[in-house]
Amino acid sequence: MRKVLLSVLMAAFCCLGQAANIAVGYSNGEVAESSNFTIKGKGKVSAAVYVTPELFQRYFGNELRGIKVGLASVKYCDSVSVWVKETLDGDNVAGGLMKRGGTPSPKVGWNEVMLDTPYALQEGKGFYIGFTYAQRYQDATISIVGLPIANTSFIKRGPTAEWEDVSAQGVVSLEMLIGGDNMPQVDLKANSSVASKKGSVVTVVTQITNNGQLDASDYDLTFSSDAYNYTYKASTPIVAGKTAEVSTILYDVPDAVGLDLPLMLTISRIGEGEDTYPADNSVQVGVKVQRGVLVEEFTGTGCGWCPRGLVGMDKMHDKYGLQFVGIGIHQYNGDDPMYPQYKNIGLNSAPSCLIDRDYQTDPYYGSDNVDICHDFEAEAAKGAMVALEVEGEYNEDKTEVTITTTIRPYANISGTSLGVVLTADGLTGTSASWKQANYYTQYASSSLPADLAQFGSGGVNGQSSFYWVFNDVAIATYKQGSNWELSVGGLVQNEPQTITTTLKMPTKAALLAALIYEQVAANVFLLDSSGKAINAARSYVKFPNGIKDVNQQPEADRHEVARYTLDGRMITRPQKGVNIIRLSDGSTVKVNVR
Repeated sequence: MRKVLLSVLMAAFCCLGQAANIAVGYSNGEVAESSNFTIKGKGKVSAAVYVTPELFQRYFGNELRGIKVGLASVKYCDSVSVWVKETLDGDNVAGGLMKRGGTPSPKVGWNEVMLDTPYALQEGKGFYIGFTYAQRYQDATISIVGLPIANTSFIKRGPTAEWEDVSAQGVVSLEMLIGGDNMPQVDLKANSSVASKKGSVVTVVTQITNNGQLDASDYDLTFSSDAYNYTYKASTPIVAGKTAEVSTILYDVPDAVGLDLPLMLTISRIGEGEDTYPADNSVQVGVKVQRGVLVEEFTGTGCGWCPRGLVGMDKMHDKYGLQFVGIGIHQYNGDDPMYPQYKNIGLNSAPSCLIDRDYQTDPYYGSDNVDICHDFEAEAAKGAMVALEVEGEYNEDKTEVTITTTIRPYANISGTSLGVVLTADGLTGTSASWKQANYYTQYASSSLPADLAQFGSGGVNGQSSFYWVFNDVAIATYKQGSNWELSVGGLVQNEPQTITTTLKMPTKAALLAALIYEQVAANVFLLDSSGKAINAARSYVKFPNGIKDVNQQPEADRHEVARYTLDGRMITRPQKGVNIIRLSDGSTVKVNVR
């Protein structure tokens, strides 16, 4: 029985089993590539981190031997002095120095500077670690990374300047190098564990901190509940003093596990020895039903700014696979060959999109004016309390699609309804009506973002109109009278429902000529009583059993048209593990890539 597919550990490692000073800090080994914190001309800039007693509570009775300094630049560096203070404006109680051309010499990234005299770590007593950077010309050296931690990070722009609290922007890249005779040799801590559940597959991401002096390279992770138990043997190292993310995919997990029945993760064995602090080896896995994100885009071939929407939608399509329930509504211009019948959802400007029928934004820039993927990931992270599964199947002559939706509620929800839409990928044509208008040609290609440069003057599509291959195009929608969704009504916790409906395929000649039947997808989305999406799902339509597509190529000529991971994410090249390949005749095969 398949239980676990893979474990990927996002961490570098070195020198397994070697006892050494442990690096401890808030930044977890991160250094920024650039900095905004500068002073002009020749002078000194300082940065500091307040070390709370909780940060080093496992190491009382040992000593701070050195400080790791993360620098974003050393272009005009003369020297870097590190220090320990008990108050920000107090005297140094320990220090160390490195100079340009010395050994060691300051460099971009991490620098280890040992203290002239070690500083004893005392229970309940916090202190500051910091550095002072001497420059001969304006430089930008101070690295700020990660999430904000209140009252921890400070900078000082010049010897007479006041200290500034910059904690709201992240943490300064400063870490302690701790050693001594009382260091824990083996000590793993399970910090947090979150999971996404789709059917019987649970994808778990766990943060584990190695607080011991030895790198951990052999440990077991046990997942358990009243109805499930499995132990996975992990072998990828976790470096001493670092936090790593361990990703694990569990199979054949009973329906209630992680939702009605708590799922616990325990570091149940460590090959390097007995854990010094076993009390923190367990954590409850926060399981959420995987959420498909509904993105409905208002677009059209006559919209000159819509090329950016095409790029944004394709980016989500490729990056998130079947978790992306994208629907391109080509209603901007009536002569668009993909013009559909579709509900008025309040989108009037193009390009624009509606996320989960909740809020409107730009399909390229998103709500933060940076990247639509940020909106997608924020919405997906909410999870759901209702699981959706969908299957679509053609009739014999491919004029209709029967769509079967399974709804699995994990809470009581009233007043729900179900939207059902067919979309098509790979649509293109040769007539003028298939050309996409383009206003970006008025800009130089070099002045545009990399993925929009193709539309600028000099770009491959830098003309006033161009041919494109359109994906996620709405081609058929459920509608009964004035109702654009099926009424589902109240959902009862743990009582699944199955709903079947049939949609007719389009009959417009231009659209039919462009259709690739194996690239038509069934999309469903469940709405709450306010009309917002609770969850959404997508799958590609199957051909009926025993019926071959009249346009199907001979078996010898079948070719790959798409490739997915087991969790439905589309990939562009083989990826280690099990890959699902969709072939040109609509069939699928599973391959194990080693």
